[in-house]
Amino acid sequence: MLDGRGKDDADADSHPAPGALSGEFASRALEAAFAWERQDDAQRHARLLMIVSAALNTLLLAGDWRFYGTAHFHLAIFARLVTIGVALACLLFLMPARTPRGMTVAMAAWMAFTGAGVAVLVTTHSSIALFVVLLLPLIYYLVVPAPFAVVAVGGIACSIAMFLGYGEYATSPSTAGGLALALLVLNCALLIVVGRANRLERMQWLATRSERRIAAALAESRETLERMFAASPIPMVVTDRDTGHVVEVNDSLRAFVGGDPMAEGGTLESYYLRRQDRELLLDMIDRDGRIEDAEMEVRLADGSIRTVLVKANAVMTPHGRRIMAGIIDISDRKAVERALEWMASTDALTGLPNRHSFLATARMEMARARRTREPLALLMIDLDHFKQINDSRGHQAGDDTLRAFSALCLQRLRDEDSIGRLGGEEFAILLPGCDARAAIATADRLCAAVGDIRLERLGDSGLTISIGVTTVLPDEADLDPAIARADRALYIAKRNGRNRAVLLEEPSELRVAS
Repeated sequence: MLDGRGKDDADADSHPAPGALSGEFASRALEAAFAWERQDDAQRHARLLMIVSAALNTLLLAGDWRFYGTAHFHLAIFARLVTIGVALACLLFLMPARTPRGMTVAMAAWMAFTGAGVAVLVTTHSSIALFVVLLLPLIYYLVVPAPFAVVAVGGIACSIAMFLGYGEYATSPSTAGGLALALLVLNCALLIVVGRANRLERMQWLATRSERRIAAALAESRETLERMFAASPIPMVVTDRDTGHVVEVNDSLRAFVGGDPMAEGGTLESYYLRRQDRELLLDMIDRDGRIEDAEMEVRLADGSIRTVLVKANAVMTPHGRRIMAGIIDISDRKAVERALEWMASTDALTGLPNRHSFLATARMEMARARRTREPLALLMIDLDHFKQINDSRGHQAGDDTLRAFSALCLQRLRDEDSIGRLGGEEFAILLPGCDARAAIATADRLCAAVGDIRLERLGDSGLTISIGVTTVLPDEADLDPAIARADRALYIAKRNGRNRAVLLEEPSELRVAS
């Protein structure tokens, strides 16, 4: 029995870890589910690859005319045309939606024909032939969206074809031996890289599926609890409106509060956490004749504090006006809500507000700035060469770097400043009360301070950042225009060598700080 879950979910539990070499799931069903979920992205990737292949080979076709009059000319032109034709044919095949199997067939055909065509082209020993011999297997491994087995076979076959086509083994055995060794090392390294990338993709996919299941389970649990609250006996209490004395309670309320209010002074005063709560409840009763879902905190007999939901009605009786109230303990639900709210608004890695939370804060800061007519500045920050850190030092080093930079910002920024991680290595900072001059000064200080970060996983490598700086204009309804300006300034900072801040207040204004 699968207990209401799908077969893929059961496979995820029984085969949670991808294979050590290929990085793919041992379960065919699970691997198929992964392939189908990524199919749209993979097909877009494949189409782009075919377009680039056809375009580049068309450009190179013009260069093949330099062999005109040689024995290689007609062979080179034919091979180049075949390569272009195969890319266009595969592109046409991939234009409509395809199954993962159909796309794999197209990629395998492209690799086979392209490898054969390029193997013919490198026989010319042109100035870039040796470069192509090493580059094409690299493209097969890292760019082709296909299963590991197809990529591995294609890459190895391509390397053999390149080696045979280049032909140095006939004229220079020592060079051929070096080339063969280089191709062998390249293939081994790329097999490891592809397997690792596959494994990381699938582990992330499994984590995402797990998060979805947890979220669904939390939602289902919350709904079940609410149904149980509605269906189960509810703690009830009846009090006199004028004197506040308890008239009657049920066993559920006695069990809930851990005592008997009727025997303990005859009132509920000792259970109110705040005295004004009773006055607020009475005001609701006097105004509306009822209380609808009033949320408040109460102190039980053992001193513990619980959050409850109060529903009440005023009832006229021969003995005076009575208030009949029902109390529902929602402490657990509130804890789940707070946890979900934290998860929804916080970046789990750095502890900073995530993009959604940062933009919500930005809206409030912009409204406050308009109201007080104070300046408001925005910094967009990128960690320089972050991908190289991940690739050369590992993802754990990248995570340590993000956490260290976040901690530095929290130490250096003012209490009123707001920082958020927008995604990847991109951060944003709002500086209330700061004009352009103060903002660029803050950015310069951050650039200088980042240089002091030292992490064991980074070794002697230093860390630098690029910052785009702008001010939020008073007439801007949202943060998007300011983000666009700061992003443009950030792009200019990167283009000018990174490790600097660039200020862009208006499209025509630009100031660079190194």
